[in-house]
Order: sequence, then structure tokens, then C-alpha cells
Amino acid sequence: NEPVIFRDEHTGAQAIVNSTNKSPFARVKTHYADFTEDEARARGYIKGSEKIEQVFEVASRETTPQTIYKKQQLDRDDIIDITDFDVVRFINKEMRFMLIEELGRAILVGDGRLISDASKIKEDKIRPIIKDDDFYTLKKTFTDETDLVEKVVLGMADYKGSGAPVAYIDPTLLAKVKLLKGTDGRYLTGKILSNDEVATQLGVTRVVPTTLMAGKGLLIVNLRDYTIGSTKGGEVTTFGNFDIDFNKYTYLIETRLSG
Repeated sequence: NEPVIFRDEHTGAQAIVNSTNKSPFARVKTHYADFTEDEARARGYIKGSEKIEQVFEVASRETTPQTIYKKQQLDRDDIIDITDFDVVRFINKEMRFMLIEELGRAILVGDGRLISDASKIKEDKIRPIIKDDDFYTLKKTFTDETDLVEKVVLGMADYKGSGAPVAYIDPTLLAKVKLLKGTDGRYLTGKILSNDEVATQLGVTRVVPTTLMAGKGLLIVNLRDYTIGSTKGGEVTTFGNFDIDFNKYTYLIETRLSG
């Protein structure tokens, strides 16, 4: 049997990646024009008066791709000697899992490495939703679980994303919301809420507890609004190589994309 892998099973990284919009172009370009100001409104016309031109600017940004990879090495002697399980299959499964987890983390909150770290997934290549520019995201604050629902409901009045958003939430924060009690010591709703009931209170389609959001509150988004761009050849690909001189196999899994 394969070894048991002790890992975080509650990141939801695969579901995060699967939920994003996919583009066959590695460079993702975003164009936008601001029509919210009063000057952009349609005008009434009075006979004989001059019609006033409206001028608006179109702004844009471009997100270029970065390669994300995972590399492992095994001595050929070890591959031969390990007969309890298929160690090569085990290594490839582990590499794929870790690659997807890192991509999911980068999309939601960033990889957490310092800018100076050579291994950092650059935040202008895979843009973390939680850190994105204020033009693309709304930042709202709350005190703790006692006023979270109120602040979210009020904040959703400004939401401009696609319908059916999902709340990705710190699991501990979610538990505290479920366990809220009144001054009499009773649960506010008479019982411990389910995830679906919390989603209804927040005005979202569902809540997804993820450890990627630990200590970060919650993030409400329809991930169809987040585009992953990758050209042909940039999709997740695996490679293998044998070094005759050092009797070692090297395994690599990588992808090249933007987000």
C-alpha cells in the first residue's frame, strides 16, 4: 500500500481551480471604461441648443504568464528496492496534488512567499483575488463573527460581479458564526446553523470553508470572473529524465499560465 500522506485536506484548491474561467491565450487583457460618473449619463435635448460631447477613457491591464512547477528526484536503486508500492506513481500523484494546491492558493490569497524569494509566484502573473486592485474588488471590514453577517449583507449591495457568488471562508470563522449565542446563552437561531443556512444569511449560493483563508476572513466571488490563460503547450505537463552518471531519475510537472 502507498504511504499515508499527512497533508491539509481542506484547502479546496482543486475546486477553486476548476471553477475559474479558462482561456486559450496566455496573455489575459482586461479593458474597462468607467460610466459611473454623472458626465456619462444620457442627456435631455432642448430644441436649438448645442449637444454636448461626452469623452471617456478606456483603461486596460495585461497579465502575462509564469511557469509553475514541482520537481522530484529518485535514486534508481530506491525504485528497485521499494516493492511495497509503485513509488514512481506515488511521486507523480504527490507532485500533481501540490501543483494544484499552490495554484489554488495563488489565485485566492497569493502564495505567501516574500517578493525576494526566487520561488515566489509573482502577483502580477497570477493575481490574488484578495489583494487585487480596488477597481476589481471591494474591501469591507468587520469586527468579529458578531457583525460579520450584517457587514456582508450591506457590502453585497455594492457587488458588481457575476451572479451566484460563493463565500470562501476561514473554517474557524465559519464555526464561530454557527455557534453565535444570545445573552441568554441560547443559539441565536435556536440551533447550530448548517453551511447552507449560513449561505442564505450571507446572500451567497454556498459557503466553502478553506484553510487557505485562515485568519483572512472571507472572500465572496464567482470564480467564473477569474480567468486562467494558457496557450497550447502551457497546460499541466509531466516530464521524466534519467541521469546515467548519478543513477537518478528526475520527475517534473509544470504549467505555464496567467491569472
